[in-house]
Amino acid sequence: MRREKVCDETLLECDGQQNKGKDIHVVFLFLTQFVNGTSTISESKLSENLKSYGFNQQESVSNSLVGNRIIDIETLSNVFSELSCPKCYNNDICLFEDSKYGLCSHFTLKCGKCDFLKGFSSTQKTLNVPEVNARFVYGMRQIGKGFSSAYKFCATMNLPALSKSGYKKHEHRLLKVVTDVAEDSMCNAAKEVAETLNRDECGVSVDGTWQRRGHTSLNGCVAVLSIDTGKSIRLGSYVFVLPHLQKTTKKMPKNAEYVTLKADHICQCNYEGSSAKMESVGAHRIFSRSVKSRQLKYTTYYGDGDSKGFLSVQNIYGINSVCKLECIGHIQKRVGSRLRKLKSKTKGLSGKGKLTDAFIDKLQNYYGIAIRSNVGNLKNMQQSVISALFHCASNKNKSMHGQCPIGKESW
Repeated sequence: MRREKVCDETLLECDGQQNKGKDIHVVFLFLTQFVNGTSTISESKLSENLKSYGFNQQESVSNSLVGNRIIDIETLSNVFSELSCPKCYNNDICLFEDSKYGLCSHFTLKCGKCDFLKGFSSTQKTLNVPEVNARFVYGMRQIGKGFSSAYKFCATMNLPALSKSGYKKHEHRLLKVVTDVAEDSMCNAAKEVAETLNRDECGVSVDGTWQRRGHTSLNGCVAVLSIDTGKSIRLGSYVFVLPHLQKTTKKMPKNAEYVTLKADHICQCNYEGSSAKMESVGAHRIFSRSVKSRQLKYTTYYGDGDSKGFLSVQNIYGINSVCKLECIGHIQKRVGSRLRKLKSKTKGLSGKGKLTDAFIDKLQNYYGIAIRSNVGNLKNMQQSVISALFHCASNKNKSMHGQCPIGKESW
């Protein structure tokens, strides 16, 4: 990596020199110091030669480049063809690609006049795994894409692509690492909550999501976030059935091979029931393990209006040990969605002077104002909601502002 950084800078410095052959020769001698660990001439003499051609070794190292770049292989080959061989000093250096694995390529520099050979890889490796391939697969998973999308991207960019088996191997490796990192991060977030509140009881926001919309998804997850820090402290994923195994076993005859396959299969299914119940079951599992896994009690449940999840954990630490707080934004949104549903089902309810979308939006906003301005006071909240209805229904011909607030709190 170090020789590549120096190569970029030294070649740029050489570009404007008149005596091109000498310049490139000096540059290549400088590069061999980093490639082989030794130089063909004394270090002091090399430094003097570099300074005489306008090179500063310290500046070249300090202004080094980092990261990955997409480069046209033909451009790289043309650059190397301009260099002189460090053994015979002839300008006959050729770049060959020995092998490639996904986005990683192994190159060889070969002199056409002598036996000089130098091999290198296009990316760094960790435990013999090319870093660029691991980053590419992880990046595709970060944006929610799989092998097909990765293959199309590589084809569009004219890049070599990983095979499907190689892509899956990287996914399995990354899954183990990401799981461990996520668990450590959530444990640290739980400790932060306990230290911030100085107690083991806290409020959490609970919500579930599925792989696809509706109530037919085979995969889902439930997340628990701290209200005080906004960080995730627990995540549970649930698998109803494995589709690939189901398709394979469905076509197989019930013979010895079928029995062996089922016996050797390590089942990852951890949920039985309907997709709609995944959220309530997941919430119950997370709350029941909170003391053991996070040393916390989730005593306040912030939900999105779905009461099934709360009912499954209401008595988890004792009778009525968990209280429920609703999200005002979700309540406000439900008013609008239900009014629009009513308008679509009821004939003659929509139109000018009736239940229009503009009126629904106005009523929805005032409903939210009425709740937010009276948190903790149920009687005043009820009165404000009724007042908001009359306020929105008022017009020039019929004024109904008798119940509206007066003074600074007036609408």
